[in-house]
Amino acid sequence: MGKLYLTGWALVMVGVTGLSYADSYQAFMKSPTPESAFEYIHQVTTHPRCVNCHGVMKDGVQRPMVGDDSRLHPMNISDVHNLRLKVEGKIFVEVANSSQPVNCRSCHQDANGDAPGMPPGAANDLMPGFVWHMPPPTMILTRDMGVKELCEQLLDPARNSFLAFRGGRNDLKTFKKEFDHHVNDDPLVRWAWEPGPGRTPAPGTHADLVKAMQLWTSAGAPCPETAL
Repeated sequence: MGKLYLTGWALVMVGVTGLSYADSYQAFMKSPTPESAFEYIHQVTTHPRCVNCHGVMKDGVQRPMVGDDSRLHPMNISDVHNLRLKVEGKIFVEVANSSQPVNCRSCHQDANGDAPGMPPGAANDLMPGFVWHMPPPTMILTRDMGVKELCEQLLDPARNSFLAFRGGRNDLKTFKKEFDHHVNDDPLVRWAWEPGPGRTPAPGTHADLVKAMQLWTSAGAPCPETAL
């Protein structure tokens, strides 16, 4: 049975799959407000294209997921196989001696495989060196998380980044700059709408999400007051 979330703006039903039965994307396109913008951000963020890469804690270990049904990644892949990155200047590089011989880049290259079931991949020149990897457990997203829960996580500097300070509730200027950049330029975010054969793209378009993020952050990143 689904759950009901009173977001402060709208009543949204989330089923056992975690996908919103209410079409937040269409609501945002029909009436773009900071409130509908965040509803759409929530719809994208809780989609399998996002939550799968952020992973899930299973028996005390962070595990990535695959597929529209968010099943555990095959081959017993976990954060042990993650690729550790750091920023040097404006380029992302691998942390020396931090990765296992088998890691994310062993299979996930700069582009998607050309057949269903082949590993996805993404990279671009907007964020050089920012290749396929997992965020840390502090940034795990779930398909059934409510809009208030997501909003509070995004505005918490301890849970919204690990490579750079992204600001938060107490530094909205930095938050806006960093999250507008993250949504616009991050190749892994952009990949959600070009996920390769056999995968359902995130709702709407990448340009629509950029518009929603800019609208929401420009309004001061308001959070819903309640979530049932």
